[in-house]
Amino acid sequence: MTFVKGKSGNPTGRPKGSKDKVGSAARELFVQVMEGEMENIQDSLAVLRENSDEKYLKALSSLMPYFMPKQQETEIKFDEAVKPPSWFDEVLEREDHDGKSKLID
Repeated sequence: MTFVKGKSGNPTGRPKGSKDKVGSAARELFVQVMEGEMENIQDSLAVLRENSDEKYLKALSSLMPYFMPKQQETEIKFDEAVKPPSWFDEVLEREDHDGKSKLID
């Protein structure tokens, strides 16, 4: 069988974005284990904190990716031109001591 570029060998395969059953079950089991270990983890972190600030911070930083979502860069574009508010020009105008109005640069 020859591989054709751009054509799937299994066109009726798993839909894009769907989660696999084994991975979901493994994640669920992991969460249950971690929930049961939470007190032990807290105790271990407390011992690390008492003994070595450096090791405590390293342990915390290594756990963070499991509890905090990964940050992604997002670009926001506006289709409309941004106009200053209607009162903006009035705020920029000031009267000097001679009673003449001047525009602040």
